[in-house]
Amino acid sequence: MLNRQVEKYSVSELQAGMIVAELMTSEDGKAILGAGTVLTDNRIRLLQQWGVDRVSVLLPQSRPETAQETPWSFDREAFNAYYKDTVDLVKTAFKSISLFREVPVARMQELANEKIDPLVDAPGVMNHLLMIRHTDDYTFEHSVNVAVLSGVIGKWMGLKGQNLRDLIFAGLMHDIGKSQVPPEILNKPGKLSAEEMDIMKRHTIQGYYLLKEVPRTPLVIMWSVLQHHERMDGSGYPLHLRGSNIHEFARIISVADVYDAMTSDRVYRRRTTPYHVVEALFRQMFNVLDPVVCSKFLYHVKDFMTGNIVMLSDGRQAEIVHPGAFPAGLPLVKTTDGQFINLEQKRDITIYGLISA
Repeated sequence: MLNRQVEKYSVSELQAGMIVAELMTSEDGKAILGAGTVLTDNRIRLLQQWGVDRVSVLLPQSRPETAQETPWSFDREAFNAYYKDTVDLVKTAFKSISLFREVPVARMQELANEKIDPLVDAPGVMNHLLMIRHTDDYTFEHSVNVAVLSGVIGKWMGLKGQNLRDLIFAGLMHDIGKSQVPPEILNKPGKLSAEEMDIMKRHTIQGYYLLKEVPRTPLVIMWSVLQHHERMDGSGYPLHLRGSNIHEFARIISVADVYDAMTSDRVYRRRTTPYHVVEALFRQMFNVLDPVVCSKFLYHVKDFMTGNIVMLSDGRQAEIVHPGAFPAGLPLVKTTDGQFINLEQKRDITIYGLISA
């Protein structure tokens, strides 16, 4: 990745696309923008409204000519093109696995290292993923998204080096068993029957055995694939494991899996806004999902919400000017007609949809 240096700019000198180098807070200590946030015109205006004078910005620096230039620094269009190319590669690999029941582990590991790792480090990646226009390739997009989100969460939790690379690879492979699920069940545009659900749930075991057939597949990858639907209270599957008996990577992937599934369009339902997903994760963090992973995720993901444009339930558009109290407080928004609304206090108005992030 790019080597970076930090330089302070006055708010009047800021430009869309610059990257915030450190947490920005108001005078009373409230977080405004988190480190790594990509500035937009809306966010620059927000900083002006909060009375911020100067901002530390992360700048690209020269690098050795032998290193590959990241294909985006600030450009969402370039990010989307790179993302689509990555999904197409994953789609090709999954279709080969479906036909031949052989997992090219070395090739998939190479794909994770070369194509997924840069996505994990992309500035503003959480908002980029939210604005992706999803296609009918949900299974393959979901695999890429969970790999990226797992890597982002892993970095937030302090993982690095080979541990982080293994986590990203495990996230990419977590649904490999779905390559063996009949397409009419996998893509059914309605609720699955009990029998169909049993077949779907087998994907964790099928994925595990697909990988077990490949010599020298790391055990941590197989455990993650097998356990990513286990839950802390024993309500998951296939082994009904509890608490620390579930591998740490599987617990991280579970949170990434739930978040991406809820914020993605499916054939049988529309996506949920990330603000509602935050509430859902908060409800599950004390018994179903790992509380440490959830807490870390909720703490950081709120940094990406400031400056987002949303549609309110009363039909007005509004900008998120403060993401709300940690961990699941509702945001403060400013409508296009200049009204500030604290959604935590005014519960008759809700966020209906996300317009831009």
